[in-house]
Parts: sequence; structure tokens; C-alpha cells
Amino acid sequence: MLDAITLERRGIPAAAVGVQKLVETTGRGMCRAQGLPEYPIATVAHETGSLASVNDAETLSRYAAAIADQVARILTTGRAA
Repeated sequence: MLDAITLERRGIPAAAVGVQKLVETTGRGMCRAQGLPEYPIATVAHETGSLASVNDAETLSRYAAAIADQVARILTTGRAA
């Protein structure tokens, strides 16, 4: 979240991506701490809470396809939904 917010503050369009399970806690907390409680975040459903455990290209491609529209929407409209 912080990387995306920092880029945006420098005038560089960015889209934050987070695991749905963590967005409403850690992700939203970071956004609130930065003064942007409604900052848009693209979310992906993942049962373990971290994408770091995913190491196969097929699964990662599936996750990327699932959030591509959200990321495009954030970059073009500034809203996640």
C-alpha cells in the first residue's frame, strides 16, 4: 500500500494490490495512517493470506487475470469499483 501511495504522491499512477483477507486490516490500516482511508485497492482472494507462498506460474497467472480489471479501473478512474 505504501509504495502505491508514495508513487501517487509523486504524480506516478499506481495501483495497490492486496490479498482480500489482509486488505481490510493491514491494508486499510496503512491507508488510514497515510491519511487516505478510502484509497482504492485491487483485491485477490487467496486462502493463506499471502501470495508469497504461490510459486507456480499457472496460479499466479490466474490471480493476475482475476484482478486485471480492478487494476485497470484504479489506474483509469481512481476507484476500485
